[in-house]
Amino acid sequence: MLQVENLNAYYGQSHILHDVNLTVGAGQRTTVLGRNGAGKSTLLKSIANSGPRVEGQVKFAGEPLGKRAWFRRAKDGLALVPEDRRIFTHITVEENIELGRFGASPDRPAIPATQIYEWFPMLGPLRERLGGQLSGGQQQMLAVARAVASRPKVLLLDEPTEGLAPVIVEDLAKIVSQICTDLGITMLLVEQNIWFGRQTTSTVYVLGTGVVVFSGSWEEFDRDESIRNRHLAIA
Repeated sequence: MLQVENLNAYYGQSHILHDVNLTVGAGQRTTVLGRNGAGKSTLLKSIANSGPRVEGQVKFAGEPLGKRAWFRRAKDGLALVPEDRRIFTHITVEENIELGRFGASPDRPAIPATQIYEWFPMLGPLRERLGGQLSGGQQQMLAVARAVASRPKVLLLDEPTEGLAPVIVEDLAKIVSQICTDLGITMLLVEQNIWFGRQTTSTVYVLGTGVVVFSGSWEEFDRDESIRNRHLAIA
């Protein structure tokens, strides 16, 4: 479903990603781990074409995306939940979700609001509240709900657990897993929370400083202690 081939990414003269190769099959869920500054967020932004200058190839459902604009990639079925959430603080929860529905297409009809609130029960009572009046956990739930509203084929999640209370992290893991199962969504997750990655995905990549240093199953990851010791902040 999603292939990254010999991807190099740059911010100005800074070379962030170096010949990255990554594959996520249809319906598969994959975590990318790495320390701060390893290039994890840059990888997702490169796939979505939302920031860095990119060389190499990104393929979506077998089709090279080339220089296709970010909004066209969204219409094709790529949904990015950025690390800083980017919800609209001056409009309501319901209006934020409604904006997400514009990413739908004839072959991917938008998710009804009733279903969104069933998946995200925390948001139902808050539907008339402004985005800026939500707690951090509520904002994160809204950011994911907005992305899901378009019924994406691929969900790109960037550090969704950052700054959240443990109970919210647990709820989010269950919700994300349920939605991906219900809709058959392919997911690429960037995280430092290894527990969350284990709960929501089956395969894992590790980025060193802009390069892939490991790829495999969680079982293979567990057998290679050197990867955790050398490339991750948490042993």
